[in-house]
Amino acid sequence: MPQALSFKSETLIASRGRVMLRAAGPSDLLLAYQWFAHSDLTRELMGPPLYPDRPVVDLDQFRGAHPPHIFSAITPFEARGWVIAAGGDEVGFLRHGRVDLLRDVVELDVWLAARRYCGHGYGSEALGLACEMLQAECGVNRFVLRPSLRNVHALRAMRRAGFRELGLDARQVAAKLALRASDYVDEVLLFRVLPLPPAHLARDPARRYVYIDSEFTSLEQPRLISLGAIDDRGRTFYREVDGWDESSCSAFVRDMVLPLLDGRSAPRAQAAVDFVAWLQEVAAGAPVTLVSDSGFDRWAVAELLHRPDLPQDVLWQRVPIAYAELDRFAVQLGLRRHHALDDAMALRDAIQRPES
Repeated sequence: MPQALSFKSETLIASRGRVMLRAAGPSDLLLAYQWFAHSDLTRELMGPPLYPDRPVVDLDQFRGAHPPHIFSAITPFEARGWVIAAGGDEVGFLRHGRVDLLRDVVELDVWLAARRYCGHGYGSEALGLACEMLQAECGVNRFVLRPSLRNVHALRAMRRAGFRELGLDARQVAAKLALRASDYVDEVLLFRVLPLPPAHLARDPARRYVYIDSEFTSLEQPRLISLGAIDDRGRTFYREVDGWDESSCSAFVRDMVLPLLDGRSAPRAQAAVDFVAWLQEVAAGAPVTLVSDSGFDRWAVAELLHRPDLPQDVLWQRVPIAYAELDRFAVQLGLRRHHALDDAMALRDAIQRPES
């Protein structure tokens, strides 16, 4: 990668108020396990007398349920673990599941390190921070927790964080959202839904803005096909990438996307180098905001760069312009709808001229 655009630290941190979330590393696995299965709060989660139906897990079982990517920062949009810190202490662990952009949902789980950290609101604040972080970084808006009905203290903390029951059959909802198998026979599904970000761009004159769009094989199991970008001055970037095949494409992609490709694809790693070099040229020493209408485009950038973080001084912002508006601008500008570069151009015009 060009040296002028370095990447952020592998140790990602988010903070708000009294609570900080630090991305868990490999050395945190044993710590998370001890807090989960061998603390004075374990009886609130598993084991007799309250949970004869859920035995305390051993380390191998914990490893099986928490694969390596939970404790690394190299798998974009996959499940991930975070150490909760407050008041100078590490007080608990938060895990989010795979970011499901198709169903717009992420499953969360949280446990504190010891009973002395209960009653301070740390768990509630960490959950709120995680929801805001995941929406801002990944473009997902719905979050679900799945505690046992017997865990009265956890239910109270989760409700303080803004989570609420839907009053629907938990098994049916879990199946519809393709959630993993439940840990409890009496699970309660609690949801929090964040409002969408504003459909306009509050511009900072000190920043450069780059509008992006992507095409991929399907919504269910996306593989990146192409990425397009255009900045405020009309400078463009477009690459098609290797690593997918037509058999993995949905019918929509085969009919609407593939006929528009120019067929000159590049290896993903080379396309990533080209994109970062282009961003370096666009930035000219200033911070950059990548703008798109969907979390799938943020996923596409992570997939292209093969890492979840963006280059230093580069942010992403979602501006959820309605598809009908993008269709209208594409027609006005004579652009090809569902071509990554042309859709990025339509997005730029839709945002820059919302009064049209």
